[in-house]
Amino acid sequence: MNKEFANIDGSAKKTQKESLTPYKVAVLMFIKLYCNETNKTVIERRDFCVASLKLIQSPDLNKKSLFKIIDSSDFILQRLSHQLSIDLEFICTEGVKELLDLFDSLGVLMKSITEDSEKLNKHSVLGLYVRRAIMLFEKLNFYKIVSLFEDLQAYVDENSDYTISMDRSEKDQTLFNNDNEWGGRQAELLVAQQAHALLTDEHKALPPAELQSLVKDLLSSSPYYAEAHYLSYLNCLRVNEYCGALESLYHCFDRLTPVDNRPVSEDKLRTFRYAALNLAALHAQFGYKELARLALKETIMLAQEAGDNICLQLAHSWVYYLMDKNKSSLIARSMAKANSLGMAHTSSLALIAAAHDLAMEGQEPVNVFEALMRSDHLNYEHSMVDLMSMIYAEKTALWAYYGKTEMSSICAQLLLLFNSGEKKQLMFNGPSTCQAVVTIANILHEMGEYALANVVLGHAKERFPNKPSNRIWSLSEQLHEFDKLIRNEKWSAAEEIAMQISSLDETESKFRLAEVYFARHSFSEALRIAYELEAMEDTIALHKIRAKLLINQIKCGSVAAGNPQSATNCILLLNNALDIAKKNHLSYYEALVNMHIVNVQLLLQMPFQALKNVKDSLIKVLAHGGLYDQARAHITYAKCLIANATRQKDEDEKDMLHDAIKYLLKAKKLLQKLDANNKLKITLYLLSVCYHEVNMTEERNNCAFQFKVLDQQFPTEKIHAFLF
Repeated sequence: MNKEFANIDGSAKKTQKESLTPYKVAVLMFIKLYCNETNKTVIERRDFCVASLKLIQSPDLNKKSLFKIIDSSDFILQRLSHQLSIDLEFICTEGVKELLDLFDSLGVLMKSITEDSEKLNKHSVLGLYVRRAIMLFEKLNFYKIVSLFEDLQAYVDENSDYTISMDRSEKDQTLFNNDNEWGGRQAELLVAQQAHALLTDEHKALPPAELQSLVKDLLSSSPYYAEAHYLSYLNCLRVNEYCGALESLYHCFDRLTPVDNRPVSEDKLRTFRYAALNLAALHAQFGYKELARLALKETIMLAQEAGDNICLQLAHSWVYYLMDKNKSSLIARSMAKANSLGMAHTSSLALIAAAHDLAMEGQEPVNVFEALMRSDHLNYEHSMVDLMSMIYAEKTALWAYYGKTEMSSICAQLLLLFNSGEKKQLMFNGPSTCQAVVTIANILHEMGEYALANVVLGHAKERFPNKPSNRIWSLSEQLHEFDKLIRNEKWSAAEEIAMQISSLDETESKFRLAEVYFARHSFSEALRIAYELEAMEDTIALHKIRAKLLINQIKCGSVAAGNPQSATNCILLLNNALDIAKKNHLSYYEALVNMHIVNVQLLLQMPFQALKNVKDSLIKVLAHGGLYDQARAHITYAKCLIANATRQKDEDEKDMLHDAIKYLLKAKKLLQKLDANNKLKITLYLLSVCYHEVNMTEERNNCAFQFKVLDQQFPTEKIHAFLF
């Protein structure tokens, strides 16, 4: 939810009544005890400050809960706790007179600041709390004071069935029995803290079920408290509960709408405008774009009628998010208007969106990162922590998109180390942070560190249990498991995982299904899915390249090796993919496409051209690729050496074969670490051939034996030794 319209105008808000309760009287006595104590240690001073702040911010607690906080092992306040217990018993025994004396003595504490610096400062947090309590007490008539005293007696008596009323004018209206009572200030603080936690650091917020229960308690004592409904709306969003979120949002704006007959038409229209805007955001969150557009249309109409440029600009910001075409012009227009209105948050978001759109359109990376740099400047200038985090996440994604794994890893780690305040109090833990954690896990997985990757994903699960963040680590976890299964040739389990991925990413699910079908030699089904992926409209360049590479693999694996017609078609397909990679500056995928072209050149018996073409691509793959891609690159280079060795003189042939063996051994080591048995068998097969050619019988037999053992454990109908 955009922070610039999350805080709705509160002029129509029903203010909550506040009254003195026995809990507040006990807290006042605790403050008085501390102020009158002369022999206070430094530790007691510190612990009292922390404990008193916690007490005045808490709801009304029963006696047991009150003393549980004071006697906590975190504080050394046992001396004050014991004296407070004695004073509570004393005041209940002596009568109403002692209650009156208590408030008189509190007033004296306020006046003694000039004489004794250790007395209560009326301008401090505790001073303001005591002054407000004194004002509330002075408004009570004698009957209400007696009622307060009787409630205090029941509060202190542990055997009493204590009940207390929220409004002293209605003595029979009881609110709770030994439970929490939320006063106006405490309720406002709770809602503000929980809403801020949900928007910036979700793991610090209460669990969804507990928070919803707390909202119900707040609404039971104050049904017209609109902010509590808005908190319920945010809580429903985190668990993806559409009906609950919609109902809470309706209730929130129902409570904000003025119901009297006074001339407040502008406030009423303002409430309607932002209600429609929030409704559009809600529908967009759940992917109901058509409903979101209708709500935005109403928002724009109301904002234009009222001349509300801020609301109008926020609505336009959502327009470019919901549109599939002409994004660039819409973003540029939104940026210009937001800058003129001084809407820094919206301007920064527009710059991030512009950078993402430029990258998808294949613009120069320098222009993409320049837009992010301008957004960075705004974020730091206005201390927008959430967008600072988002910038790092966007850089992480873009570097990964361009194939620079090391830079992607650095940006992800910078985000995790990012701290906008002392002791990490303002750390933003939203979906962008989750994406950074998952990026680290993905890199560890690609490097064969499966145990470490699982540890990092476990941290992501614990830290981001709810939507939308949990979709990020769920998808990553499923993909990791799929890679392990497909490399171990467990086709059925891999197919099941690929189908499960569809609920998280339908496109990725199709790619993985095509891989499984190809591995199981269901070539027609794999080719059908690959052509569907290639024909998809409005897909990113990366997916187009992956689809073409998949078609190439299927065609090369499903026909006789060296078939001229098939190889020619593959070359045309791969050249098309290479052109897309170059236009979009996807350097890593450019190297992968070249590796596939090298394999096709080997099929066409063009070993010299293949060896010449493979060297530049090999460097890029080894610099930025995972271990699996590095192993495949080593194998491809070895195959080029083997193919060229047959055309050399005897000595040169042996040298080239020895070089091929060296690269194959490197690939073998990497594949063993990854448990990639499918490629490992191909490597062992090629090693056996090379050892045979150079008359290394023992090594050849050893490789043949390892191949036989693997093939018995993971039988394969056909070995695609000529594929990348």
